[in-house]
Amino acid sequence: MQNTAVYRAKRIRDNNWTIDQILEEFPRLMTKGMDFLVLHGDAASKLFETWLPIYVEKILYLARQEGKLILPLDRLTPDGVGELALRQLPALLSPTTYKVGRGCGVKVVRHTIQECSLAFIDHKPPGINMVQYLHEAKACKPCPHILTLGNDQSAFQAFVIIAGQALEQETLLQAIDVCFKAFFVFDIEYPKQCEHVWEFIQNVIYEIQGRESKIKFIKTRILACK
Repeated sequence: MQNTAVYRAKRIRDNNWTIDQILEEFPRLMTKGMDFLVLHGDAASKLFETWLPIYVEKILYLARQEGKLILPLDRLTPDGVGELALRQLPALLSPTTYKVGRGCGVKVVRHTIQECSLAFIDHKPPGINMVQYLHEAKACKPCPHILTLGNDQSAFQAFVIIAGQALEQETLLQAIDVCFKAFFVFDIEYPKQCEHVWEFIQNVIYEIQGRESKIKFIKTRILACK
């Protein structure tokens, strides 16, 4: 896997395959995280190294400053506080605006914060029919995404959904990490509804250069927090 990571990346990029086609050609990509480590070794562990000690407090400070967070934090574990900060990102980042169609039929699309939040982390109550969910998600949400199961905003289980399969993770932070790396390994674009959230995670947290125009303002605010 390590010796052939660059070869796989080139094959995927050159052929413009769907995820299903990629997994048919390279089935072990679903179970191994080697490719991202080889291609972006310096960035691979950034989320775990920086999210809790550096970014969580700043994110929550900005969320409170804008009136988007009123929940007390004293009963939450450090991991719980970190998960709460992750869920604030769609509200702090301005939703993406883009055009669809051509000529006279062109229209401007601007997703709501709720649409962005659900595209970023889909939260469902425990006991859902997972088989049915995966079947519907494969048709309606073909990009990798995160599913959490729990009450209200408390996640008891976290999954990364890829190509109709649910990959359970120990924490939401791990799910974010696996999902983010899947976009790079499968060489696919972020979903439009939450594109700006993933671009923030890419540019600020993993420090992988990309489009910054949509997240430049919030990046400046976060870096200015002490």
